[in-house]
Amino acid sequence: MPIKEVNKMPDFDIKSIFRWAGLGFIVIIALVMFFGCWYTVDVGEVGVVLNEISGKTRTTPQGAHLKAPMIEHVYHFDVKTQRLDIKAEGMSKDLQLVVVDVVLNYHLENNKVNELFTRVGVDYAAKVIVPATAEVVKSAVANFPVENIVMERQKLRDQIDAELKKRLVFYDIVMEYTNIVDIDFAKEFNDIVEKKQIEEQKIKTAQYQKMQAREYKEKTILEAEGEARKQELMKTSVTKDIVSLEWIKKWDGKLPQTMLGDKTMMMINPDGK
Repeated sequence: MPIKEVNKMPDFDIKSIFRWAGLGFIVIIALVMFFGCWYTVDVGEVGVVLNEISGKTRTTPQGAHLKAPMIEHVYHFDVKTQRLDIKAEGMSKDLQLVVVDVVLNYHLENNKVNELFTRVGVDYAAKVIVPATAEVVKSAVANFPVENIVMERQKLRDQIDAELKKRLVFYDIVMEYTNIVDIDFAKEFNDIVEKKQIEEQKIKTAQYQKMQAREYKEKTILEAEGEARKQELMKTSVTKDIVSLEWIKKWDGKLPQTMLGDKTMMMINPDGK
């Protein structure tokens, strides 16, 4: 009986498998390092490169740049004009609560972003701008009695703006413009102001009605005086000649007649002569 040959599994070269696996790993690492050494800084940004080993930093402008992969990390800073809304509160000169809604427009010094990153970090808004604004608003509000804050809104804004500029320039943050969007007060004070405004409106309404009555009275007196003067002038200016002239203007052309015995007509002179 013939003996059948049994199919044998092909022999694998273990060394070849490890060799190809190692080569693939090296290729992957090379690709990761190649693409990881490139980074891009967008328009209106400044890049800050931090070397994790030495701790040193450098800034890079917009465009494509190289960095050491796994060792250097890039932080992007927006140097365009930025807007920040902050709500801060303080006590007025007469110890009334005042809440001020402030809008800040600012930008970072382009060539000093590296220093800002070294001293503060990327969260400079939360660490510097917000606390500074809260302190400045609190200090500025304390200079005004609560009733004058709305009327002197521009003066309050100017004080906040000037003080913020002095504080933030220390961190290389340029304050462009400060605007007060809204001012709010404690409910108790709002109730007092509302009642006061109602009373003032009532007073203004009463004053307006009184002025109208006075003007109407003066007008009536002037009209009466004018009518009396008119009548007086008419009395002094009416003469017999004027009466005759008016009679003639109104005459219809027919003479008054009376019949006598012989049918003779008689004219009556309008002036009575």
